[in-house]
Amino acid sequence: MSNRSLPAVLIMVCFYMFLFIERPWESIRYLNGIPIERTFAVIMIFWAFTVGRIKIVSSSINKWVYGLLALHFILAPFAQNSSSAVDQGIEYAKVVVIYLLMLSVVDDEASLKVIIKVYIFSMMIYVLHSLWEYHNGSYVWDMGIYRMVGVGRSYNQPNAFGASLVLSIPFVYTLFRLETKSILRILYTVYFGSVVLCLVLTGSRSSSIAFVFLLLLWVMLQHGKRKIVIFVVTLIAFSTIWISMPAEKQVRIKSIWDKDAGPANAQKSTDGRKLGFIAGWEMFRHAPFTGIGAGGDNFVEYRMEHLDGIPEQSHNLYAEVLSAFGVVGAFFFIGLVTSTWRGCLKVRRFYLQSEMEKSFCFNISGSIIICLILLLLLGLSGHNFYRPLWLWMSAWVGSMMQIINQKQDALYKLQNF
Repeated sequence: MSNRSLPAVLIMVCFYMFLFIERPWESIRYLNGIPIERTFAVIMIFWAFTVGRIKIVSSSINKWVYGLLALHFILAPFAQNSSSAVDQGIEYAKVVVIYLLMLSVVDDEASLKVIIKVYIFSMMIYVLHSLWEYHNGSYVWDMGIYRMVGVGRSYNQPNAFGASLVLSIPFVYTLFRLETKSILRILYTVYFGSVVLCLVLTGSRSSSIAFVFLLLLWVMLQHGKRKIVIFVVTLIAFSTIWISMPAEKQVRIKSIWDKDAGPANAQKSTDGRKLGFIAGWEMFRHAPFTGIGAGGDNFVEYRMEHLDGIPEQSHNLYAEVLSAFGVVGAFFFIGLVTSTWRGCLKVRRFYLQSEMEKSFCFNISGSIIICLILLLLLGLSGHNFYRPLWLWMSAWVGSMMQIINQKQDALYKLQNF
């Protein structure tokens, strides 16, 4: 952090992440309608330009990110509703700007750790705020049970809120393992417990499946006797959570494997996701190269006018991408995922060869791989293409590749001195 202007821009990017997660203008009545995010984003971008911190940092992931952004506008004339596609492209552009800024401000492991810690502590505040609002009566009656929601209006519904919680766990685990301060380790532990509580209160089947998958994956990655110990501890924890879970929440989870459990609309919800995928596939067949337009509005409009008349989104990542952008969009999306994945493997390979397995980058790259798997798994029952975490993680991976390139250059110069 030799550049004196870097800390200011880094702090601004971190604060913007907090605003994006907590969204106080949506959750705090006195701030309702005040364009806090937009105003701060303009100030942040202006300041970054002024001090020369906005720059195109070379990354193998860039072409996929900018390609997906360009597709929003290139394909807009072919959309069911062109203005909706353009509006969605503008929203996506905002996240791309943050992707660009993250790449610009992260120069070393320390600054990357700051950003990821801010992400987790922002999630802590978001969860605590949501629990407080739940205590005050903020929840929804859905699927025959009272279900917790997140504060605000974005990603606040039970399934989306639960997914946000599960996606944060791999990063919390890494920060916990590498943390030396006891107070922070306690905070991470409390946050994990809060996540489990919130998952139970949401009654989200998709998030519960993702959470169980994550824990089983964690067990499988252990070695020797540690695997047996962790498996036993996990089994005891599962049993304790299940016994402590309210009866109506148990019935909700049972409906995953028992069609007769829970209300009739629980099975209707499952069937609705299947119909959503079928609708998305039909849209892809209709416009395989241009799609029917980006955003949920285009999906719903086309579905109501030309297909089954159901005014709902796809609730499926793969139907979402195929229907919106066609085969070209699918190609760029696959490129984004695989490029991010390969970047993580490159980072891990470098630190393994350098015998630095305890480094932050080595461990956080593993968290990103796991989070990518979770996003793809959750995508089977949720339209999560526009979650900012896709691009945030891509930016973090791009930053880590820059860091190891710097280390390799320094090592090369030292060897040839």
